[in-house]
Amino acid sequence: MKNNEGSMNKYSLIGKIGYFIFKVLSLTMIKKQFINNKYFDNDQYIVVFWHKRLFAAANATRFIKNKAALVSPSKDGDILAELLKGEKNKVIRGSSNRDNVKSLKEILRYIKNKYTIGIAIDGPKGPIFEPKGGAIYLAQKSNLKMVVADGYFTRKWTLKTWDKFEIPKPFSKMYLYIGEPFEIPKEMNIEEATKFVKIKMKENNDISYEMYCNEFKINREEYKNV
Repeated sequence: MKNNEGSMNKYSLIGKIGYFIFKVLSLTMIKKQFINNKYFDNDQYIVVFWHKRLFAAANATRFIKNKAALVSPSKDGDILAELLKGEKNKVIRGSSNRDNVKSLKEILRYIKNKYTIGIAIDGPKGPIFEPKGGAIYLAQKSNLKMVVADGYFTRKWTLKTWDKFEIPKPFSKMYLYIGEPFEIPKEMNIEEATKFVKIKMKENNDISYEMYCNEFKINREEYKNV
């Protein structure tokens, strides 16, 4: 028991240090953004993003007051949870798999209490750029619309992890984006809805990438789009 608690404390400590680095890096960034704040004034959504873009998504959603995020129960999740708590998120531990009944029920409770929910839609273990059914099921079950959070950096490190996680370098430029809300038709089965959401993710990624390139006069070949 002590070992487990010690392990948890260890990864939580790493997470707190990671959050400090996140804050410092975020403060050094030159930010430009296209964010539809108006949609969040009187409504709530399911905010989705690719796992690799979590740094940008956390910055893009900073203005949302009542927000909760789904985080895996793994050691990496212990680290990530500290960052999300630092950004004023309520943290729900579990996976975005549709079969994870416990975490889905907890998310639905937060939705009932008027929280916007954030989910890395291809997390926690991938494969990269493949939406999981849990977030889609939640959107259909709760009648909430989805919005895509995205972002790009002019200079970055890309980790050698399954998600190719991106961390901006100090004093680089960051473009933040939150797209137009969209609804997943209830009559769609999970396979159809997953394809639909993947298309919507791609459309939003393309729009945000185009805006990023135009804003910072970036050659489109310099940053591989998804």
